[in-house]
Amino acid sequence: MKRILIFVLLLLTSCSTARKAVRNVAENPYDNDNQYVIILSMDAFRWDLADRANTPTLDSLKRVGSYAEIYPVYPSNTFPSHYSMATGLYPDHHGVVNNGFFDKVLGRQMSVFDKEDTATEGFWSGDPIWNTAERQGRTANIFMWPGSEVPIGGHQATVWTVYSDEPTYRQRADWVIDAMTRPVEEIPNLVMWYFEEPDGTMHRHGPTSQEAIAQAEHIDSTLRYFFWKIRQSPVFDRINFIVTADHGMSEVSNDRIVNLYPLLDSTQVIRTVSGNPFGVEVTEEYADTALRQLAKIKGLKAYRREMIPAQYNYGSHPTRLTNIIIMPETGWTIEYRSPATPPRNISGGTHGFDCFDRDMHMVFYGSGPAFRKGFTQRPFQNQNMYIILCHLLGVKPSPNDCDWNAVGKMFVE
Repeated sequence: MKRILIFVLLLLTSCSTARKAVRNVAENPYDNDNQYVIILSMDAFRWDLADRANTPTLDSLKRVGSYAEIYPVYPSNTFPSHYSMATGLYPDHHGVVNNGFFDKVLGRQMSVFDKEDTATEGFWSGDPIWNTAERQGRTANIFMWPGSEVPIGGHQATVWTVYSDEPTYRQRADWVIDAMTRPVEEIPNLVMWYFEEPDGTMHRHGPTSQEAIAQAEHIDSTLRYFFWKIRQSPVFDRINFIVTADHGMSEVSNDRIVNLYPLLDSTQVIRTVSGNPFGVEVTEEYADTALRQLAKIKGLKAYRREMIPAQYNYGSHPTRLTNIIIMPETGWTIEYRSPATPPRNISGGTHGFDCFDRDMHMVFYGSGPAFRKGFTQRPFQNQNMYIILCHLLGVKPSPNDCDWNAVGKMFVE
């Protein structure tokens, strides 16, 4: 009986000590020297996808940690969103205002998918988390996170990889496992990795398709393998895990298309920039006329760049936005197609819509010693990922657009 009592007392003492250590980590957001962070982004993993699929690993993360349905910055597209997570800035402030844009200073169209463009001086602004962390003595391994392939501010992560869709998800998991199972002194404090699915599948088949569900289950299977193997890490009990996404997805169809060409005076249109939102540069004397015409059209809202509603935090970038910005309603497609150009077949899904529309919302799972267990965090916008990572790494953030009050309750006190 005495042995049992001694064992129970020892167990309670160790548990109390562990809780106290975790509490100390969370008390000061900038004093977490012994913590590690691994963050995975699953492109377009919509908030409701796991509910429609068999995803026991994600379900387990929800039980053992903190969960939130979160929403993206505007526009809800891959590169603006990922780079907002990395910098804590709205796209207007970090400069990647869309996946493609016209730069008025350079006088040409630019794309996040063009390596020459992304290597152009000034393409990226802000201080990505891998630079913030390494400047303060942490190390970062960044595996294909959008924005990590070029030096920004003259700096780049200790380890980074060029994006390729060839490595399987299990191979990517092995990269992370290898990094985290080295001798302690070689283990990076921050690891960021990326899956391009279920985005591609949802674009082709739609967000509620069986194909999208199959992708979710494939990802969950990879995560099951990952969490089984990562337990071999000598710092496993000090790793905080985040599994999240960059945006959601909405159905599109041929019966929800607006062609701007017959609606606008083409002699007054200087250029168009395709995408969501859709950009139109018109002569200044024609702008008000164009806006009055577009106000009559179903399926869209058109604004002068500087008059976009403040809630979107979009429209202030002086050189990378057209003077008229057209925001399609969710599920609608905007195009500028002359009669000589055959129509496209619109089907499947896409994104870039209103970031407050629930179709654009996505998942957030946080687990590890810093996160509360079984806690549902109220929704927050995903540029706040930067301040979360700073908190977990114990580094002082650079200037940002984050709100600690929007995320702080999910952490252990």
